[in-house]
Amino acid sequence: GHALEGCPDLDRFLAGGTITRVTLVHLIDCGYGPTSSPLSRNTEAPLTDAGRAFVQALDRSRTLVDLAHIGRRAFWDAVDAHDRALPLVATHTGVCGVTPHWRNLDDDQIRAIADSGGTIGVIFAQNFLGRPGGPRDVAMVAEHLEHIVRIGGEACASLGSDYDGAIVPPLGMRDGLGIPRLVDHLLTKGWPRSRILAVLGGNA
Repeated sequence: GHALEGCPDLDRFLAGGTITRVTLVHLIDCGYGPTSSPLSRNTEAPLTDAGRAFVQALDRSRTLVDLAHIGRRAFWDAVDAHDRALPLVATHTGVCGVTPHWRNLDDDQIRAIADSGGTIGVIFAQNFLGRPGGPRDVAMVAEHLEHIVRIGGEACASLGSDYDGAIVPPLGMRDGLGIPRLVDHLLTKGWPRSRILAVLGGNA
């Protein structure tokens, strides 16, 4: 969203169909609203009027509204401003039900995205996924996927990697075999093939 602030003809720009999703905010606040990051001036600030109009413009162009990174109050403001006939997404995040963290979604937020028909991608960042005494390998990702499935249903869970971000992945996910190792772990835990295929890309 930061990159589109002040775009003189936003509807025309989005109408091209080349942009499939937009994250409303990133690691700092912008004119649309606050980040959940400690760098925010006020993480509990509302979505601005410009932010609400931005959500509606994204909806008009059928561009996915990505609620990763956004402050909690602004998250709910975006849900309220959003066209309920369209899905919401959080493309790369963890969940507070496993690891309470400013970057992660709580159960009510998971349900809101699931109820919209959207999906939540689990980030591969060990600092957002890890918990005291918990696993340090691909099982970190599996725990968050399992919680999303438990709260939001099988159609809500996806992979969100963030391999292009400044992250440190769990052990075993730092090379090209990370996804196969995760699949092997989920099979060992008894996940059905259909659920694994959904998480690997079907849900997205």
